[in-house]
Amino acid sequence: MKKLFYALVIFVFVVFGMGFYINNPQTVELKYYLGFQYELPLAVLLLICLGIGVALGYFASLLKSLKLRRNLSHAKREVKNLEAGQVVG
Repeated sequence: MKKLFYALVIFVFVVFGMGFYINNPQTVELKYYLGFQYELPLAVLLLICLGIGVALGYFASLLKSLKLRRNLSHAKREVKNLEAGQVVG
């Protein structure tokens, strides 16, 4: 059931994305530092920005997750030492 839901959500996003792309065929010019200049469709530019945002968000949450896992392993080690009767210091 979960896979069907995810497939439906992906399908809806693809349909809306294709509709956006079809209704906005104009190109935009992207200018950046050091003379970087490129023309591409508006929908593609927005898709690239979305992808970069998703990647940055994923890596930010990954760093937080790794920190929490490290803290959890430290706490488990401390509990194990306390249960064994050792002094943690």
